[in-house]
Amino acid sequence: MIDEKEIMPLNFFAYGGIYSGQHYNMRYRLLRTGEKPDFNMEVCCWRGPYGYDAVLRDDSDSSLIKKASFTFDNEGRQNAIEWLKNEYKMNEQYYNDAPLPVFAPINLEKIYH
Repeated sequence: MIDEKEIMPLNFFAYGGIYSGQHYNMRYRLLRTGEKPDFNMEVCCWRGPYGYDAVLRDDSDSSLIKKASFTFDNEGRQNAIEWLKNEYKMNEQYYNDAPLPVFAPINLEKIYH
């Protein structure tokens, strides 16, 4: 399961850090969004095998990436992690049926042009 200790502390995000990881075939990332003083913790997840940018470029459809926003504090960070855990638990079969990178279709023309 996704372990809170493995995800960077709030201070990492305060300086603009973006944390990305994976749990089986569910890819995810956490980052700080918004403007001071109204920062938020954004968390998004998608089905592998590709990274965030490749999913956006290949499909040009952001509906494949699920997003949620939380307060930018330790409680918001904890809520974001819980959201990820619940997202995986509720859609475990979907994430685990992701194709292997060798068999996953990708349109390289969209990436390089």
